[in-house]
Amino acid sequence: MRRSILVPLLLLAAYPAAHAQLVRAGNPAAPARHSAGIAFNFAQPLGDFGQNVRNGFGIDGMGTLGLDSRGIFSLRAQLGWLQYSRKTETFWVNSGFGAFELESETKSGVLTLGIGPQLMSPEGMVRPYVAGTVGLARFSTTTAINVPASQSNSGSTEQLDQQTISSDNLLSLTGAAGVAFHLSIFGNSGVLADLGVRYVHNGLARYVSSDGVQYSGTGEPTVTPTTSEADFLTYRLGVVIPIR
Repeated sequence: MRRSILVPLLLLAAYPAAHAQLVRAGNPAAPARHSAGIAFNFAQPLGDFGQNVRNGFGIDGMGTLGLDSRGIFSLRAQLGWLQYSRKTETFWVNSGFGAFELESETKSGVLTLGIGPQLMSPEGMVRPYVAGTVGLARFSTTTAINVPASQSNSGSTEQLDQQTISSDNLLSLTGAAGVAFHLSIFGNSGVLADLGVRYVHNGLARYVSSDGVQYSGTGEPTVTPTTSEADFLTYRLGVVIPIR
C-alpha cells in the first residue's frame, strides 16, 4: 500500500519543474472539455497476489466527459485487459490419416471497467491529474486447442476450440494519478502523452496462476484455482486526444 501511494506523489511532485521548462518551449494548448485515450499497461501484483502470479501486460481505453467548460472536473470511464499468465503444451492425436500435432493453450487475465470522477489541470504543456473509479473486475482463465502455425495450411495458428474454465466477478475500486504532456509533433491539436499509475483494489478473488495449470500430455489441463487478495498496480503509457 505504501508503494501505491508513493508513486502518484512522485508523479505530482515532478509537475512544477516540468511545467516551467515546457511552457518556455511554446504556448500551451487550449483546454478541451472532453477526451479519449488509449494506453499500454504494465501490471505489478501486490501482496498475496504477487506471490502467486507474475507481472502482467495489457491495454486500456478511457474517455472523459467534462462537467465544466474547461474540463477541470470530468466523469471518467475506463476499460482494460491484463494478461498475467500463459502456458502451452504440445500433444498428439491419432486419426485414420495418422498422428496430428496440436497445442493446448491456457491464458489467465483480468478485465477491469469502471467509472468515476477526475480532476485535471485545464491547460498548459503539462497537465497533472487524479482520478478514481468504481466498477467491475473479472478474473478469468480460458483454455484453447490450436493447430500450430507449423502444422496449419494457412501458416498461422488456427484455433479449433476455446472455453472458459474459471471466472470470478468482483467489485473493483481504483485510484489513479498521472501527468499528461503536450506532444509538439501534433502541433496545436492538443494531443497529449499520458504517463500515470493506477492502484486497483479487488479484495478476495478466485484466479488461476501458471502453477495452477498442469498438463498430462492429453491437451486437457488440470486447473487448480487460488483464492486470495488480488490487488495490483498498473503503470500506464498512452495517448490522450482532446474532444472539444
